Amino acid sequence: MQNIIQLATLELNEGASMEEWKKMSDKISSDLNYAKGFISRDSGVGEDGKVYCIVKWESQEDADLMQEKLQSDEFKGAMEAFAKIVNMATMTSETLKVV
Repeated sequence: MQNIIQLATLELNEGASMEEWKKMSDKISSDLNYAKGFISRDSGVGEDGKVYCIVKWESQEDADLMQEKLQSDEFKGAMEAFAKIVNMATMTSETLKVV
């Protein structure tokens, strides 16, 4: 089993505040504590104003399972709230294997 890092780059929607993002980010971190294979999550803001999130998983399968859950009806409300703060059109994500 190989640990996985997911790196997401986000821009906030026009009119969304960093304070709104911080509240959303805290909730995401809290919710992920219960996800299978979740290890850790950190986020920071670059000089370019973009938000960078790093999520570490025990395996690719665990990361994939969470992505599937995020697409389910169970998370529909949470994803709608996320999209009100984060510009989904400019969001990028990379998956990296820990070496």
